[in-house]
Amino acid sequence: MADDPTTIDRLIAACGVTPTDENRAVGATDHGMAPRVGIFGGQMISKSLAACAHTVPDGSVPESMHVNLLSGGQVGEPIEFHVERVRDGRNLQHREVRGYQDGKIIVQATVVCAMERVGLDWQLHPAPPAGPPDLGPDAHEPWGRFLGWNVFEVAHPQTDDPEPPSHPIWVRSPVPVPGDPWMRAAIYAFWSDFGPNWSIRVSHRDLTGNADHVGSVSATHSIWFHRLTPVDQWHLFDAQTHSIAHHQGMVHATLHDASGKLNASVSQGIYIPA
Repeated sequence: MADDPTTIDRLIAACGVTPTDENRAVGATDHGMAPRVGIFGGQMISKSLAACAHTVPDGSVPESMHVNLLSGGQVGEPIEFHVERVRDGRNLQHREVRGYQDGKIIVQATVVCAMERVGLDWQLHPAPPAGPPDLGPDAHEPWGRFLGWNVFEVAHPQTDDPEPPSHPIWVRSPVPVPGDPWMRAAIYAFWSDFGPNWSIRVSHRDLTGNADHVGSVSATHSIWFHRLTPVDQWHLFDAQTHSIAHHQGMVHATLHDASGKLNASVSQGIYIPA
């Protein structure tokens, strides 16, 4: 973690936006701890979702989002989000979000929201097996040293393996977040980009036996929000490559809380340049 403590303001700066009128919002961008030119995909995804929060009726919560990452953008420059209120139904609301920098669209998302209801709570698969977060003095440094973004805590599961696999990883906010479902979901959306590209690259290396670096670019990203556990509790994020063909990779990921409940499902399409 960073030397200076994480605050709600820093979480909002990483994942949130500021509304500018009834259908628009602006979100700051930064590079976290990583020296980079393009904007982290998770930041674009989370802010696209957050831009919808003030456009929906009271009681509406995020259900799913489907994102096209059109350009890497320019880190340090704000993104201006335009939200179209496609439909407001009795149970479901649909929004289209477009994010611009300097008049150029860099991200487009479709967001589906639903009026919160109490009903059946069931899931097919348990969480993947994993030890508790390894927080000891000799703990392995997470493979993505910059994943915490100077905001979140990231840890490998405890294991006897000398070199733990890239996934799953544990992640949490070091501070509680008020019970706003939109902010929790925006943080989940931020976490949802913690390593799908890395999963593709590791799979490509292992399958081809070629240790040379392979490039990859996130193209499409979808999330389904199932449950929204407080983000200051540990969550287990697992990302696995399911297919590589014709320069296209597909990664499926899950986010579980510490009790094993499935909180979010993620699919990311990744382009692998020739």
